[in-house]
Amino acid sequence: MKTSKFSRQLFFSIILLFLLFAGAFLLYQARREKTFKIALLNQQLQDYNLALGDALLHMPLEEDALQHYLLAHYLPSMRLTILDAHGFVLFDNRTKAYPNLSDHRNRKEIQEALRTGSGYCLDRRSATVGDEYFYSATWIPAQELVIRSALPYDERLPLALKPDYRFLLYALVLMGLLLLVLFWFSRKVADIVAKAQDRESLALQKEMTQNISHELKTPLAGIRGYLETLQLHPDMPEQTRMQFVGRSLALSRRLADLLEDLGTLDRAEWTVRQEKLELAGIIRQVLLDTEADFSEKRMTVETRLPERIPFVGDGKLLYSLFRNLVDNALRYAGEGSHLRIEAQEEDRQWQFSVSDDGPGVPEESLSHLYERFYRTDKGRSRELGGTGLGLSIVYEAVRLHGGEIRAESVSPHGLRHRFILPRNESQPA
Repeated sequence: MKTSKFSRQLFFSIILLFLLFAGAFLLYQARREKTFKIALLNQQLQDYNLALGDALLHMPLEEDALQHYLLAHYLPSMRLTILDAHGFVLFDNRTKAYPNLSDHRNRKEIQEALRTGSGYCLDRRSATVGDEYFYSATWIPAQELVIRSALPYDERLPLALKPDYRFLLYALVLMGLLLLVLFWFSRKVADIVAKAQDRESLALQKEMTQNISHELKTPLAGIRGYLETLQLHPDMPEQTRMQFVGRSLALSRRLADLLEDLGTLDRAEWTVRQEKLELAGIIRQVLLDTEADFSEKRMTVETRLPERIPFVGDGKLLYSLFRNLVDNALRYAGEGSHLRIEAQEEDRQWQFSVSDDGPGVPEESLSHLYERFYRTDKGRSRELGGTGLGLSIVYEAVRLHGGEIRAESVSPHGLRHRFILPRNESQPA
């Protein structure tokens, strides 16, 4: 089912991009074809104008002579106008009142012809005869005349300028074939990706199972060994017996911590509650709960927090976030070290920093700190009681609340966790 869903998503994404590209191409092609046909029609009228200009070198600019020329060089429904350099009409085959017509220099095609030598206007209603025409004007410098030919913009002309829809039909057929190919291609890609994801998922599950099995086996083996020793030596000295019981109890607590951390991660992946919280209060509660541990390790704590940090999120998960960061510092920063917790708001997001001046971690380990069961020093970590999941819980808590986290070294030594928790629109200011 996942493969089918991914295949559909991939197919529709590819199709959307393909249709956008094809639509843009077809629109461009239609406009280009229309532009080409307009240019072709304009060139034909320009040739007609130039031929008449050549003829005027050998014939008088008189109505009879011009009418005779028009009969000899007939174009259906064509209108012919001849103007002088000032835009005054000297001849028009569609009206006899041309001597009284107004100055035509404001006409678009006339202005372009006087400026560049030629010009056209695609669709304009004639103020003289009341019909719409396609105009094409040519400047004849030898006679200082503008010759303008025009064809009526009736049902025939738009039809002539219309794109060739046979091309569009061929393009649509080709698009249909390409859609089938893309559908097949998307299914194949989806199958390949799904198989790769399945292999990766199986590998991760196998690695996770091995890690969990190993982490569970260590305390269980210790508990079993101590209990078997106690069973086999009932006459063991009381002091040794109590040491074995104490070690078994410590290992059982470690086992309980591991199971609790696994439960926290599993619960976090499935549900994140949305509660109105006060993060400054949660941080202060974490420090209150660990106050005895700080005293025992002679560690000091410094906080730079706003009075209130309003937030909407999962209270238990956020408590685990700060508790695990504090516990990590208690466990690894070392006796007599200093812990600093800071927070400030910027661009509608809370920026946090939790740093210590302990020994820190190697630079190559910083990018792996939030991986499950990752330890920079496996032997020392187990000796100090870590489950290897604390910072994974921190990472998941930040991620599930829409934030980002990174670890960095502190100069001259120490470790800092920087993370942001964005506020959504429903959160109080």
